[in-house]
Amino acid sequence: MYAKLLLLVNCLLFALLASAQIDQTLQKLDTYHERHIKEKIYLHLDKNDYSAGETMWFKLYCTTAPFNYLSNISKIANVELISPTNKIIKSIKIPITLGLSIGDFNLPDTLEEGSYRVRSFTRWMQNDSVANFYERVVPITNGRSDHIITKSELVKNGTENMFQINLKTIQGAPLINNNISYTLQPNNNKEKSGRLKSNDNGTIALELKDDFKGGTLSLQFLSLDKRRILKSFVIPDPNNQNSIQIFPESGELVNNILSKTGFKILSPNGLGKKAKIKVVEENQTTVADFETNALGMGSIPLVLQTGKKYVATALFEDGSSTSASLPPVQNSGYVLTVNSVLKDKIAAQLSATADLVNGKDIYLIAQYNGLVLHAAKQKLNGAEILFNIPKKNLPSGVLQLSILTDQMIPIVERLVFNYNTTSTLLPVSVELNKLSFTTRDKVIADLSVKYEDSDTTRFAALSASVVNLSKVDSTTDRYYSSIVSELLLKSDLRGFIERPNYYFADLTNIKLTELDNLMLIQGWRKLDWKNYISTSTTSLLPEKGLTIAGTIKKTARKAVVPNAKVTLIPTSNMLLSVDTLTDNNGRFSFDELLFADSVKFIVTGDGPKEKKRVDIVIDNPLTPPLNPSKDQPLLVNDINTTLLTQLKNSQQFLGELEAAGIIQKSIRLEEVQVNRVRTNKADKNSRNLNGPGNADQVISADELSGCATFAQCLNGRLNGVIFRNGIPYSTRSMNSPMQVVLDGMYIEPEQIDMINTADIASVEVLRSIGNTAIYGMYGGSGVIVITSKSGDAIASSYTPTGILTITPKGLYVPRTFFKPQYDATIQHKLTRDLRTTIAWEPNLITQKEGKTHFDFFTSDEPGTYKLTVEGISMDGKIAHLEYLIEVKPQ
Repeated sequence: MYAKLLLLVNCLLFALLASAQIDQTLQKLDTYHERHIKEKIYLHLDKNDYSAGETMWFKLYCTTAPFNYLSNISKIANVELISPTNKIIKSIKIPITLGLSIGDFNLPDTLEEGSYRVRSFTRWMQNDSVANFYERVVPITNGRSDHIITKSELVKNGTENMFQINLKTIQGAPLINNNISYTLQPNNNKEKSGRLKSNDNGTIALELKDDFKGGTLSLQFLSLDKRRILKSFVIPDPNNQNSIQIFPESGELVNNILSKTGFKILSPNGLGKKAKIKVVEENQTTVADFETNALGMGSIPLVLQTGKKYVATALFEDGSSTSASLPPVQNSGYVLTVNSVLKDKIAAQLSATADLVNGKDIYLIAQYNGLVLHAAKQKLNGAEILFNIPKKNLPSGVLQLSILTDQMIPIVERLVFNYNTTSTLLPVSVELNKLSFTTRDKVIADLSVKYEDSDTTRFAALSASVVNLSKVDSTTDRYYSSIVSELLLKSDLRGFIERPNYYFADLTNIKLTELDNLMLIQGWRKLDWKNYISTSTTSLLPEKGLTIAGTIKKTARKAVVPNAKVTLIPTSNMLLSVDTLTDNNGRFSFDELLFADSVKFIVTGDGPKEKKRVDIVIDNPLTPPLNPSKDQPLLVNDINTTLLTQLKNSQQFLGELEAAGIIQKSIRLEEVQVNRVRTNKADKNSRNLNGPGNADQVISADELSGCATFAQCLNGRLNGVIFRNGIPYSTRSMNSPMQVVLDGMYIEPEQIDMINTADIASVEVLRSIGNTAIYGMYGGSGVIVITSKSGDAIASSYTPTGILTITPKGLYVPRTFFKPQYDATIQHKLTRDLRTTIAWEPNLITQKEGKTHFDFFTSDEPGTYKLTVEGISMDGKIAHLEYLIEVKPQ
């Protein structure tokens, strides 16, 4: 009797303990989600490819996952343009209001052709991997300062691998006997530089060593019209071949257990390749055969045995083939088989080998980034147990299914894709003012979004672009993501996702089976629950505004100065100064500031004992690492050649804008001979806050000679300035000395005699109120701005005395899209209207009736125009519409 009672008590204790463990795990997941809410960014661009001289327009949508509500976490977003050589060439900060923002990049005429990347992120997103930043590849041609097109390829010359490039003008003339400098940066070796000479066909060939595993090549040369041309190329690994990747559903094949196994066929360029696949035993007995889809992916259920070897062979349309061995079959293990294409539920079957069937509790958790969406428990009493997960309340997108033991140890995982049309899509329709249109015709587009009767919030933020399809590249269009495929798919999977829109061609009937294969193949990853169950917090807080922060230190020492007063003064308006005190670590921070880019500030520091004898050290901005693109297969060469039609169209259009005076052409300074004498005596590096030369008097280096000291050189040469004991005073304020600024640093007036006259490039005297006002209280007695020839004399010879001038990165002010109005009362600026982007409307908001509208004029070119509308409603529904407009000649 006692033994039975003890057994009953133990069973109850174990049950309570197990219940407590799962409750603790779920609580930890919930805590993790609350502390790590995931932000996503999507940029709607006006088109997919650009040319130097054009403007890239974009609308930013920032949402929180997994329900895609417009984010109210971050107030600042960063947008970067990354060059083909993996360098950030443009970077802007834009304000986010209710998850929305707009911006643009002006693409200079001198931009090198190539495959660029646009990257966007918030500071909050930097707590996670940079792999989760928004990124897309944008091809950019250049027909303004670069009239050279190329054709590059890997060629085999006997046993040698060569990278061959043919160069010719846009008109087709080869660059014959041209000297070309090159720099080769292998992925696995040191940089190599040299010179090559093109042959009679305009071709150069670079030999690649046997150990070359891919890299980048940069060329520099002069064109036939003596323009300096830069070209960059990505050279793949010459040893790359067609390959097979094999993905068992639960990470491994298990003896005599049915396992759905995914296959992916890759070509040497990293893109998928369609093939017929046959799986055979070592005795050549066929186990299975099937065909992949157009992206080289497919799956098939397999039941394999331990001790046998299996080989998969892919046969291609050209008759070639490649083979790979399947992973070894394990004697013991688990397999999680998932069916996610059912209408109302996701079925998940856990299979286990006999040695693992122990009758203990097994838990299934469906979650997204710690947000538990479904949890269930069963006992592992047999070789197979089935879990059913209702789809009704699941969000659309990538979800994670995990199986845990009774000790909360994860044993197997599977990613699934769920899609609920009603709760995900915001249906949008368009109605035009006429049935047909001609050139230079006015189009009025009325947009309507359809809401369910239960929706109480009927506002949606939309953006719309209209492009002339005959002037954009249709082949590259399919490789980019829409707002639907980006937010629901691409943003949650690591690695390259080829043609994400392929799965969403019909938004009401998406390719669920092929999406499940994608989850199986590219969604598999090793279990890592350490992050989920840890109690760590994020290190970076959301950015609610701009921040200027730093440290106050004792002059020329590492020791910090606590309780120092720090004042921040915008030079644009001295009355808007703010101040704060440093903490015990000498740290100060001005947070939640809002100011435009290029605004200058004066920062002053005043220690309790040190007074102005302190160093002010401003923090450098936190810059995330610039990793190689995960969309590497889209970084293609020869953009000017591939998009030659678009390049020529852009040349004509930009020429029209230039003739109309709407834009100006940039010129490389290296190509210009300057013959006139410079009249501005102030050095170009002058830190004069009014701008170089904007002063009451300017003294150049030529006028400073024959003096024992610098003060002697200035004495008598500066109008309205008197020196007393080497200290300058303005005749308008004889009671206090003038402020001296050397290379942007504020120094004491008596330090003038410490300056070497031979080091000085220019001296500017500011005495009038118009020139001194920008310096505020520091300009009350006048200012002398001294610029050294090196521009950094203060850094090597002088110590700042509690004052610093800075120009931090501010908020970008977006420009206005050029929108011609062909009304009778308005004079036409364009002789020929050759626009590619016909309309760009980034700020469309539907009212409570769900309606909004915009208008535009067609160009001078007939054809098919594509209207693209994207957006998000206040309740997280996603809108995407593509509509074709036919424009006929007049």
